[in-house]
Amino acid sequence: MKNLDFDIDEEIKEALKNQKPIVALESTLISHGLPYPKNLEVAKASIEAVKSSGALPATIAIIKGRVKIGLNENDMNILSINQNIEKVSRHNLAISISNESNAATTVASSIYLASMAGIKFFATGGIGGVHLQAENTFDISSDLNELSKTNMYVVCSGAKSILDLDKTYEKLETLGIPRIGFKTDYMPGFWYHQTDKKVDYNYKSIDDLVSYLIVRENIKQSGSILIFNPIPKNEAIDKNLIDNWIKFSIKKANEKLINGKELTPFLINEINTLSNNKTLKANMKLIINNALIAGKLAAKYF
Repeated sequence: MKNLDFDIDEEIKEALKNQKPIVALESTLISHGLPYPKNLEVAKASIEAVKSSGALPATIAIIKGRVKIGLNENDMNILSINQNIEKVSRHNLAISISNESNAATTVASSIYLASMAGIKFFATGGIGGVHLQAENTFDISSDLNELSKTNMYVVCSGAKSILDLDKTYEKLETLGIPRIGFKTDYMPGFWYHQTDKKVDYNYKSIDDLVSYLIVRENIKQSGSILIFNPIPKNEAIDKNLIDNWIKFSIKKANEKLINGKELTPFLINEINTLSNNKTLKANMKLIINNALIAGKLAAKYF
């Protein structure tokens, strides 16, 4: 990288030079997605999952205004404990760098930075998408636009359950983002195993999925590929329960006039409480599982 604002871990730098398998990981789940110390536990477990699969993990964040690809122990502690960590997407990324802030990267900013560094694979829990009542608020995550512009292979368990999953599914098609299933015929529902929305294709083995990724690359089709890896059935939660928790949490958010970027973390925290942390445990499981699958894909690809 020629950009002086990038601090790339030496092992990752060497892997990039020699075209070795690397999986990028976001940092928002550390600072905003999970409570301490679960956030640190999951971040470290995801790193180990990628390593165990034969790939190299590359967690991305902004530390004192520097884009870091590959975090050390101190970086992870800063993100997991401090209360004033900024949450950066594409629109405010340069602001955090300019202000020399500590900031965590969302899916959108993580895949943008990972792509700039030359990393092809990325793992997360759930992507952002079209929010409920977006026809009135126009609230649509920048993750979707970034997926359409950045060439990345993204492993996730669908969009977060609190979003409008039907509209998100349609928006992905509109943006030309392939909705690929890994051992599933349907788009997952994040905390629940599946929606009723069929994927564009279900690849049932790592080998077949990697063959498809290579074909896609060879024809030079731009944009990311979204690979849906559902939460295992024995870890999933009943959709009806989740829908009820979401309705109750949205009502509470409306009463408290909570909206914008504060809405998602509020809803997730409320639903964790209502579910006696069943959703928190499910979230942790699927994040680590996605990191493992992304690592296996990257190891086979290279």
